[in-house]
Amino acid sequence: MKSRLLSASAPGLAISLLLASALTAQDTTPSMDWGGFQNSGSATVGYRLDQIKGRREMYEQLFNLNSGFRLFDFDLTGRAKSDSNLFADTYQFTAGGLGGDPFPSGQFNIGKANIYDLRVNYRQSYYYWDQNDSALLPSGLHGLTSNHNWATVRRFGSINLLIHASHNLRFRFEYNRNGRDGTDFTTRTLDYYGAPASWGTFLRDNPYYVVGPMRDSMNKVAGGLDYTLRNWNVHYTFGYQTFEQNLTWTNPVIGERSINIDSTANVLEALMSANWYEHRWLRAPSSELFFNGKVNPRMNWRGDFLYFRFAGPSSIEASYAGTTRSNTTGTKVVPYAVNYTSQANLSEPNYVLDQGFSLKLSEWLNFDTDYRFNHFTEDGNATFSSKDSAGIHIGGAGQQWRESLSQLDTRLEFTPVAGLTISPGVRLMKRDVVSVIDGVVDQGRTLRTKTAWPIASFFYQPAKMLTIRGDYQSTTNGSSYTRITPHTDVGTRWFVRFRPTKKISIEDNFTIRNRKLVDSSFSNTIRSNGATVSYAINDRFSGFAGFAYDSYFVTASVSFLRGVAPLNTTWRDQTVNRVWQLGVNAQPLRRLGFNFAGNFVRTTGVGLITGELPNYGPVTFPMATATAHYDFPKLGRLALDLQRSYYIEQIVPGNNFSANLLTVRWGANF
Repeated sequence: MKSRLLSASAPGLAISLLLASALTAQDTTPSMDWGGFQNSGSATVGYRLDQIKGRREMYEQLFNLNSGFRLFDFDLTGRAKSDSNLFADTYQFTAGGLGGDPFPSGQFNIGKANIYDLRVNYRQSYYYWDQNDSALLPSGLHGLTSNHNWATVRRFGSINLLIHASHNLRFRFEYNRNGRDGTDFTTRTLDYYGAPASWGTFLRDNPYYVVGPMRDSMNKVAGGLDYTLRNWNVHYTFGYQTFEQNLTWTNPVIGERSINIDSTANVLEALMSANWYEHRWLRAPSSELFFNGKVNPRMNWRGDFLYFRFAGPSSIEASYAGTTRSNTTGTKVVPYAVNYTSQANLSEPNYVLDQGFSLKLSEWLNFDTDYRFNHFTEDGNATFSSKDSAGIHIGGAGQQWRESLSQLDTRLEFTPVAGLTISPGVRLMKRDVVSVIDGVVDQGRTLRTKTAWPIASFFYQPAKMLTIRGDYQSTTNGSSYTRITPHTDVGTRWFVRFRPTKKISIEDNFTIRNRKLVDSSFSNTIRSNGATVSYAINDRFSGFAGFAYDSYFVTASVSFLRGVAPLNTTWRDQTVNRVWQLGVNAQPLRRLGFNFAGNFVRTTGVGLITGELPNYGPVTFPMATATAHYDFPKLGRLALDLQRSYYIEQIVPGNNFSANLLTVRWGANF
């Protein structure tokens, strides 16, 4: 539900960010000449103050904007004078979000026309999630949240070099790195290979809270070429990737009790120590070929062939020690000590073949067809070893997962009159999933699915002031693998823009979608609509207002394999999001301006399983930003931003907070 809430408020957030970024515009400043370049740039610096009341962790999860000095943006650009520089014609360095904000980034570009182009990029993304796990409902229900939290940072870096060998031939070299590290707070049950059947009762009643560092990274080195010959273009890339993952966790407290504190039988089942280390190291060569061109004046041919193959070892080392009950009432406990290891080798080859044709049948009729074949295989072979009070347990397992996908798309593009385009088509798809365990086909997870998928799109512009776009999709699966591929999936989307004058713009878009899966009585309906009105009186005064409505409803039958009766229940999830938006841009004086942009988000509905209390409910989440700015001649722009937000959950009020942010920014050109 929270991801849907954030997506619902994204339009207002985007508008706020756009308005804020526009404030860095400055008076024109002459460029500086040095190093053989005409240089110019701009920078915006400032200081932010925050005042947070309530749950700070929830504020960090949604915003993560804290007090301190910030370099909001920096730009330095240079252009060589009259080709006087032998090494470069242009360069540019940009950076933003430096000093502690959650998404800092930087980019450096340098190049010489028809010789080379070099681009270096870097950015970071901080992720924080911390629900109030200890919050209690008025009913006293525990375990409302998953007790899963994390604080991680992901770093992205790349170097791309393009060399122009000739007018038709270019060589590419690239390096990409994607890494993540931080701390993971989660829950685990202490399962292991060779555990007796009676251990299952202990596992169901005792998930423990654990914490540990995590670190993973992916590196890719690749080279390729681009070649153009008459009407044909060919692109080929060969690369090599590596992926390394390290995960460690342990219990933070000696003598820790399970998070299932509603149980009375597990009171004396304390975890003294738990240690887990998991490592994965995969390597993958890759080959990518793309081409497109004209067979004749009426026909275009396009295609690609992709190959990837991840392979490598994986290992786990773990140990547990604590006490477990020796009778059903839990009045007697005995100590346990377990050591567990596993070694595995993984292989994941993946092939993708695409072929497509476009044929111009007449000036008003075009025909397109595309075919895709994708074959993916995952092979894993593992050995296990564990030691407990009953002795040493050794075993192994082999598992293979094969998936083949064949997909054919055909479409007509019909333009009977100017401004009207109708595109009917159909998608035929066949998916084969085969699961093999220790050489025996697992019939429960092996399935062939055939799908017929009529599609259609519509574009109509009878006049410059009116535009209408729409599409329709209807999927019918012969059999369904999971709820992700229901028996029927019917949906349509429409977009209308009406602009009666240059000053007024009205936009509206809506979506309708229905899904059904008969096997589990699964039914899902989605209704959404968003409307925005923009009005610009003149260059100095403009505004917008909008309203979005999003309704999500799903129900299904649920059968639990084990637990407290009743095991057959109904799952129901209902959410209605309403988002009001308002924005004003005013510049009463030549150098003085004001901006305002805000959202008011209200979410209603509940998610529950029959016989249990809901695990989420209504949420109220408004946010607004007001800005005043003044341009000082030749010195720059001074801006004050005041941001106000509060967040209210009805089910878990312990997550609620209110926030005030005041930011002073100074921007200047040089």
